[in-house]
Amino acid sequence: MARRVLAAGLALLAVVIAGCSRSEAGVVPAEPVPDLGAQQVFRHQVYAQRETGALRLDLFLPRRGAEATPLVVYVHGGGWDAGERTLDVDPGAPEARAAQRLLERGYAVATVDYRLTGVARSPAQVVDVADAVRWLQQNSARWGLDADRVGLWGASAGGHLVSQLGAVAGDPAKPGGGLTGIRAVVDWFGPSDLSAEAQHEHPQLQDYARRAITGLLGCMPVDCPDVADAASPARNLSGDEPPFLIQQGTADSLVPLDQSLDFAAALRSRGVTAEMHPYQGLDHGFGKGPQTSLIVDALDVFVRAHV
Repeated sequence: MARRVLAAGLALLAVVIAGCSRSEAGVVPAEPVPDLGAQQVFRHQVYAQRETGALRLDLFLPRRGAEATPLVVYVHGGGWDAGERTLDVDPGAPEARAAQRLLERGYAVATVDYRLTGVARSPAQVVDVADAVRWLQQNSARWGLDADRVGLWGASAGGHLVSQLGAVAGDPAKPGGGLTGIRAVVDWFGPSDLSAEAQHEHPQLQDYARRAITGLLGCMPVDCPDVADAASPARNLSGDEPPFLIQQGTADSLVPLDQSLDFAAALRSRGVTAEMHPYQGLDHGFGKGPQTSLIVDALDVFVRAHV
């Protein structure tokens, strides 16, 4: 298993070159962003101020019930250096369909900014997402949210970030660590190991690593192995993690499927609930097609079981 993790690890770094799913293009939609069936939408909420400017989130609320509303926080991809919090406007896109399903089930959905690598290095991205979650929890009474029922969901680079937050949830001393109320993590095709060993295993991919990991870490993994390990969810597991759902296409050309399989196995070996759902023939980002319904259904069932 260890060899497969090492062999797969650096190949995933190509993700930062090509970006991720359609929602990561970084292009402001020409049409108004749909409300995905939400009862209310609160856009552009400032959750933190950094030297580089304000960080914002959008909050989609379902029809209110008698109890406080559970929350799912979505983190976009884009190779850590691109992308935006706005969900794909195409109602057929997996992200939009999944968010709409969650709203129909009575979950609030928040989509969040984080500092990109053009202005900040790791662990800024993880810290930002953690601060967004804490801000929503601290302001939960304002929107009737249940601060103790929170799910994290991310795609590609966003999948890496939510996986890292899940991995360090039990350790407040680590950047972004110590989040409370996290009931589940949904990782869509996110990288989980950015280690120096992976770079050694695939020297032919060092160009990818140079353009990708150097942007995130500020160094090559072989030059800063401790920094690289600290940013790798697979190397921060303790057994205190919430349940994980990992979803990925078997034809993913950017993040090797073996890495997700091994990550799920590592979680299970520590007693953590981890579901791994591969989708035959799908590439990175899933795209749109008949398997989208299966992807959304699996997310729906998992979130309802744990959040």
